[in-house]
Amino acid sequence: MVQGKRSGRITLAVKCWITATFHVMTSTTLRLSASSHKDPFKVMKTSQQPRIVVIGAGVAGLGAATKLKELGFTDLTVVEASGTVGGRIAKAIIGKAWVDTGAQYIHGASEENPLYCLLRKSGFLSQVPDEGNTIFYRRDGHKVSEDFAERVYEAGEGILRQRGNNSGKSLGEHFAEKAQGVIEAWQADEKKSVQSVLALVGKDYLINTAASDLHNVSIDSWQYYVNMGDDLNVEGFMFQMVETLAENFPEERLLLNKTVAKIEWDGSFPGTDSLAYPVRVVCEDGQQILADHVIVTISLGCLKAQAATLFSPSLPGEKMEVIDKLCFGNIAKIFLEYEVAFWESNVSRISLIWDDDSVESVSTNKTQWLKHLNLFTVMTPKERFGNVLIGWCPGDIADLIESMPEKELSSAITEHIRIFTGNPNIPPPKSVLRTQWRRNNFTRGSYSFIPVGVDGQVMDVLAQPLVGIKNPSKDLQVLFSGEATIKTMYSTVQGAFLSGHREAARLAKRYGRTAPPAVHCNTQD
Repeated sequence: MVQGKRSGRITLAVKCWITATFHVMTSTTLRLSASSHKDPFKVMKTSQQPRIVVIGAGVAGLGAATKLKELGFTDLTVVEASGTVGGRIAKAIIGKAWVDTGAQYIHGASEENPLYCLLRKSGFLSQVPDEGNTIFYRRDGHKVSEDFAERVYEAGEGILRQRGNNSGKSLGEHFAEKAQGVIEAWQADEKKSVQSVLALVGKDYLINTAASDLHNVSIDSWQYYVNMGDDLNVEGFMFQMVETLAENFPEERLLLNKTVAKIEWDGSFPGTDSLAYPVRVVCEDGQQILADHVIVTISLGCLKAQAATLFSPSLPGEKMEVIDKLCFGNIAKIFLEYEVAFWESNVSRISLIWDDDSVESVSTNKTQWLKHLNLFTVMTPKERFGNVLIGWCPGDIADLIESMPEKELSSAITEHIRIFTGNPNIPPPKSVLRTQWRRNNFTRGSYSFIPVGVDGQVMDVLAQPLVGIKNPSKDLQVLFSGEATIKTMYSTVQGAFLSGHREAARLAKRYGRTAPPAVHCNTQD
């Protein structure tokens, strides 16, 4: 999630926005009624065809559902609260093109990454353009030497790529200490400039972690992390990948626009087939779905807000403690469409440097929110997206921006860019689109991070299935997946996807099924 690097730059770990949203999907072709002789829940059940319900149709939910189908399980239903699949991978239209409002980076552009393979086999990777140059501006309107800025930036990246191992330190403490050593290696008249570029690295890393303060993020966060390779910006293709993935699951088994109100487990609920089921999923519209197994894939943000009332019996204390301890951050993406580009055609990133920034305290300040709008990326190719920039904001600045009127946001950003570029004639964007992941009740943020004093192993606790007391023979009643349940790849799209595969494999083992061999992904460019 963090260490991937491309073109000498920390690529935005806008990784997640991935795991399932907290809803159930309704399909126009699916009719649920007590009188229907084609009730999809009245499937003949055998010991080898258990009834399985997946809650959430984000990448974790789709990963679990498609893998279960591949393993030969047929009595499957996916329920999703929103009106579409994808969860924190989503799309919207600005100007003449659809854009990814959620995750747009693959963290691990290699054959080890199943999503990279899926993008490759779908033919999307061949359409991803090469990354261009980064241009750096100071607040006085002057450009910073790209060679100088890149050199210092890479040194800052090197500091942040270092992994702690039960050190107990914060990322902010580690960064401040090591960055000071980098600063001291430069000439006296260069030290201020070096510090301001290093501070920019730290601020970009707040976007990487979705946090508001590097001193709240544990340097030990990535001691278990598995690096699958460089990061790759696949903007405009991530939502298409999810749609391709969903095509592999029967439409009549996807229930959209249906919110889950309660998950009752460790019970014995009679079905219309004269069989008893240990789990009952109660939806807000009154629909009840009985199951042998339920895979919960809702976001950590939703668990924080609803876990206390969602489950009956309540979740074990240790699981609730983990939900409380882990942090769920936020990212805002601000899409700015211009009639004419004010940047050069070979530019892919615009970074804004504040001379008074310090490496000692890399944290946000809502009263100076524009200081944390320091990164803009250019959507490419122009022929597809037009002249569109994306502004990125982390943590509580993202929360603030979600509530701002778009006209006010547009005006402030226009003046901000004019000052840094030294060009008072830059016009306001002709359209603005900002994301609102914190305000979305089905996500409540972007992705998880591990705070100081918390070991990533707690994610294993969150991933553990619930063990019943009344019906101990009915094992694996409620299972959990999602990016916050996988310590080796949390906050990434592939982490969410593979966590879904993990739970499918758990059920396959329970029923003596063997997964087919993985298909190598280098068969098509």
